[in-house]
Amino acid sequence: MKKSFKLTFLLIVAVPIMGNSNSLLSLDKIISNFGWEKRIVLLIADNEDVNLIRGVESFFKEGACQNRNRNLELYKIIGDEVTKYKIPKRYEGRRGIWLIGYDGGDKAYSRDLSLLNQLYEIIDEMPVRQNEMLHQDSRCD
Repeated sequence: MKKSFKLTFLLIVAVPIMGNSNSLLSLDKIISNFGWEKRIVLLIADNEDVNLIRGVESFFKEGACQNRNRNLELYKIIGDEVTKYKIPKRYEGRRGIWLIGYDGGDKAYSRDLSLLNQLYEIIDEMPVRQNEMLHQDSRCD
């Protein structure tokens, strides 16, 4: 009787612990899910990085049409949210803004808002984007 109780107790404790180890979101997988459909602006910031967070959010609100034309998607990981992710080594322990291309590769990075000033230029120089511009009807004022 004691053995079956111990075994049951171990299973009750062990299964949730083992199941928890796989519950982290894979940032690489999330990035690959956008592949060849969206370019990503990845923001990883601490809660204290208020200017960075607000600056990126403002950029996406004010430039909604331009961002849509360039197939830009904002993905934010702020504060303790980082603990929910399996972070690839290239982002581990770093904070800032990354431009990630259709192919999932990092195209640009900055620790501050400076990347946003160059973002459209960087994207518009990409060969795939130049082809998109030739066939794009939508224009922003």
